[in-house]
Amino acid sequence: MMEGLPRRSPLAGRLRRGNSFWKLPIIEYYHREVVLQLVGVTPACILDEEAILPGETEVAAGVRLLERFHKRMPRFLDVVTLDAFYLQAPFAQKVLALGYILEIILKQENRDLYQDAEGLFKITKSEKVTLGVNGAAEVWDVKGVSSWSQLGRPVRVVRELKEYRKRERVAKNWVERQVIEDWRWAVIAPNGQQPPTDLIRRWGHARWDEETRGFGELTKHWHLDHCYHHHPTAMLVCRLILYLAFFLTAIFFERNLKPALRAGKTHLHLAHLLADDLIRNGLESFWAQPP
Repeated sequence: MMEGLPRRSPLAGRLRRGNSFWKLPIIEYYHREVVLQLVGVTPACILDEEAILPGETEVAAGVRLLERFHKRMPRFLDVVTLDAFYLQAPFAQKVLALGYILEIILKQENRDLYQDAEGLFKITKSEKVTLGVNGAAEVWDVKGVSSWSQLGRPVRVVRELKEYRKRERVAKNWVERQVIEDWRWAVIAPNGQQPPTDLIRRWGHARWDEETRGFGELTKHWHLDHCYHHHPTAMLVCRLILYLAFFLTAIFFERNLKPALRAGKTHLHLAHLLADDLIRNGLESFWAQPP
């Protein structure tokens, strides 16, 4: 998964009105990064990142990131799942040349690929899928869509129309509501591979791990939104150390601690215990001491 990550820095600016008495404008500066993360696995693992340089988009930085990662670890990844912004022919051609299968969200209704796939869905038999006890989905799988002429190869398009009941808290009360979601993914394989439809759906939904178990958790609980240094190299090192600490804490919690010990506790609980050990220098530690 790759996505843009905003960070405060002098690379780009945005002007907004302040809330002070004088209504002075406040300028906010950002670094922007593209991040490569493993999705659909536990724990979430951020592999690498690349800065978006002034005047360029996420696509250019994404190509550099994937080319660098592929050079170091050519067989580590098989599939890259991305947001709709990356559905661009030059980017797709470069990534396919690296041997990766691409799965990209398809949501621009004005694209020929979207419209042609929509017409094919109407004449293609769908498959019914049960989603636990609270929902169901209707799935279409159309192969060989050739309307993306700039790409120069056929595209597979999978659609999932999902309906389920969602329970959520509103104004201190639990309420249930019916939710309908309509998903479309463009799948492009370098050697004509045809992954199972169910696997494509799982890959597509796993992309949101980047938002929830990636940036979401890191920003909310691990201070990813705070910039400790403003030198680009220092910022990169701080983030990479944070990613590593996050991953090691999570994998220790999930795969080392016994179920009875971690029952009722969270990753943050473990992180706080580890921080206490650093401060106390091992004295009066929560962990059992060697004889």
